[in-house]
Order: sequence, then C-alpha cells, then structure tokens
Amino acid sequence: MKEGTMKHHQSPYVNKRKKCIEFHIMNSCANRISLAGDFNNWAQDQLTLHPTKNGFWTIEIPMLPRGKYHYKFFIDERMWAEDIENQFREPDGVTGWNSVLEV
Repeated sequence: MKEGTMKHHQSPYVNKRKKCIEFHIMNSCANRISLAGDFNNWAQDQLTLHPTKNGFWTIEIPMLPRGKYHYKFFIDERMWAEDIENQFREPDGVTGWNSVLEV
C-alpha cells in the first residue's frame, strides 16, 4: 500500500468512535453494489455502496443495536455475494451463505 493512503479495515468494521459500521468489497467489474440484510428487511435498493478507486466499494451505516445480523452484497441487481473478508458465515437456507455481523 502506498504511503499516505488510508488503510482499510476488515469488512465489516464496527467504528465505535464514529458510531457507524463500515462495509466494503472489492469488485472491479460491478456497475452497482448494494448491502442487504435482516437489519433492512433484505431491501436490495436502500443501501448502495459507493465506488472509490481500484475496484473498491464502500458504505457506512449508522450503528445497529446489539445483536446478530445476517447480510450479503447484491451486485448489479442480479447476483448475491457474501462478504469474503468476513470469516463468520451461516447457511442462507438456499444454496449459499450469509455473512454474520455481531454488534
């Protein structure tokens, strides 16, 4: 990483100082990525990530109440993807995995 660039935390990052939760994903091919989970009723169009540079997408959401939350990224309005930086996963009840966030 070049000197002077911001170090990115592992996703998700519970930022207690800023009272938010930061999520990010690397995907240089996507046109749109959103975050969906049981904290927003799996709405696919509410929490849109913002592209930064080099295929890096990011979003900050307000701090959630204490608890366990399942989530995924929704890419280009057609493909679900778990958060590969988050080692905590549980079966999604279909054929894949949900990423798990504990606050």
